[in-house]
Amino acid sequence: MQTGDYILKPSTELTDFLQANKFKHRAMFDDNPLEREYVLVVNAIDRTYACIDKLYIAKPITLKEFYDEINYLKQSKYEKLYNDDGLLYEGYTINGKPYGLGVLYFDNGEIYREGVFDFKGIRMGREHHYNGRVKFEGTWTINHGYGPNAPRIGNVYDEDGKLVFSGKFVIKKGGVGWPMIKYPRCYRNIEKKSPKIDYVRDEDFKEVGIKDYWKRHSRD
Repeated sequence: MQTGDYILKPSTELTDFLQANKFKHRAMFDDNPLEREYVLVVNAIDRTYACIDKLYIAKPITLKEFYDEINYLKQSKYEKLYNDDGLLYEGYTINGKPYGLGVLYFDNGEIYREGVFDFKGIRMGREHHYNGRVKFEGTWTINHGYGPNAPRIGNVYDEDGKLVFSGKFVIKKGGVGWPMIKYPRCYRNIEKKSPKIDYVRDEDFKEVGIKDYWKRHSRD
């Protein structure tokens, strides 16, 4: 199991969701010829899935639990957002702001962040350097104070693609709640050329008819 993996029972609704969101079948990782009961290991970051023998895998989660993990709501809308440089974001939104599976782009067309978007930005996925190489892959902590979300656990790569850190980050917060990375020092929390975009706030959920979603679903 790796970051972004979820185990689910196969169903028509799940199949329709995976197809609609262009998840690819990782057939080379299948360990079940479908002659016995099987479950699906779905990766929300890679957008892939594989068939695994039910007897050799942990208990699957429900489709509702999976939707909660990837921030998919019945009010979610799949759309493309643009700015003066072109395509800015593609994926699910709430009230016209990134929330759920999506991809955010630099002004040069390269991917900036991809994965599951949440309050104040991304919660799980990958961040890229301006040259397109992966900068970080893992999970972020939702910041309840001032400032952006901060990486929690994952791998950090330099601009040449070399792995320079793997593990848990040590974060210290300032007086107003701004997250400061104490370790590792090799990660810069905000890229100079990172795209500007508004992220979801509590009032956005109220506007689409969802009450207290931030209080009930915010993650540390």
